[in-house]
Amino acid sequence: MQKKYRIGAKSARVNRVLVIIEMVITASIMSMAIMTPFFNSIGLNQQQIALSQMVCTAVAMVLNIPMGWVADRFSRKWANIIGDLLCATSLLIYSQVTTFGGVVACEALFGLACALSQGVDGSLLKHFSDKDDPSGKLFKRSFSVSRALIEVWEILLLLIAGPIGAISFRLCIALSAITYIAGAILSFCIRDDSPKLVQTHKNPLHDMGSVAKRCMKNPALRLRIAAFAVSREVTHGIIWVFTPLMILVGVPLSIVTFGWILSSIMAFIGAKLAEKYAARLSEFKVFAIPFIILLVAGSIMFFNLNIVTIWLYGFFGLVRGWSGSTMMPMIKEHAKASEQATIESIARVISQLLYIVTTFFINSAADIEKHYSIGVTLLIFIPMAIPIALKLKREAKGS
Repeated sequence: MQKKYRIGAKSARVNRVLVIIEMVITASIMSMAIMTPFFNSIGLNQQQIALSQMVCTAVAMVLNIPMGWVADRFSRKWANIIGDLLCATSLLIYSQVTTFGGVVACEALFGLACALSQGVDGSLLKHFSDKDDPSGKLFKRSFSVSRALIEVWEILLLLIAGPIGAISFRLCIALSAITYIAGAILSFCIRDDSPKLVQTHKNPLHDMGSVAKRCMKNPALRLRIAAFAVSREVTHGIIWVFTPLMILVGVPLSIVTFGWILSSIMAFIGAKLAEKYAARLSEFKVFAIPFIILLVAGSIMFFNLNIVTIWLYGFFGLVRGWSGSTMMPMIKEHAKASEQATIESIARVISQLLYIVTTFFINSAADIEKHYSIGVTLLIFIPMAIPIALKLKREAKGS
């Protein structure tokens, strides 16, 4: 008879640290800052870049809920291992592509990998955090710490990527696979005793549908999923235009990487500010304040983009760090322990659907005039954010 094991407090802490390290090193791609110049070097325009990202997101979106269910039902640990290894494989292949078709194929494989691993590490972190502190405070603190460390890690990767990318875009992309291989090794060392989802229907699709229905019938959870999606995507689609925007205003290509570093430094500040102040604020303020900041900074950039105002893009990084630290914990507080990965997958599906639609318009606008991408971002997301903020405010008053 197989002996079941339980993880003690000390082991839970060790596993929590392993999960955080894995989350950090696999959250950023070293070659990110040079991807747009790489795409341009093989003949892609901004619209084609957007289309390739839409393929990646569409694959992840279609597979996210099934893969989240598989992780909850069988093994979150192994879902993470396989996902990390597939990410590494896609990057190694990516480093050799020469056509738009090759880019699309690699993005599709990367989308599959993301569907397997995204949401799993956050679910494991919540499980191991709750073993030490069931109140959820440790999880929020651990999640914020991980977000801050992600930004520090991204800065280190950018410092490495700059010189390597100057030598060879392809070498930089290939070396980006190393962090995912390391992530798979760390995941293998985790002892996973998180609760498994019990299958209640013979057809797994019925199980997935049941979780999705419960999720959508829960007003509080539904609202927070919407808040997560809008907060995440407001800074997402425009990243593919950041490098062209810097070049447009006269930033030399040789120091473009430092613009990305500034964005990551600001994201680190945002994550640390969230760690310190978010718990003292209502969820309405946690959600609304970043959009006010974006509206001000984005408007200035749109109406007067130059070598000085381009650095206001750092506030997009600040918002990314803040929202990345605060939005997902709000969802997980309302999700069952056995359904954590599935519900996070549902939230990511909503977010990815929003990204597919918005990134096309943002990057298409950039093909007309680069700075139009900023105006389109604001025109899309600010009207979405207003009703969500008002509902969070009404909910807080009613509690």
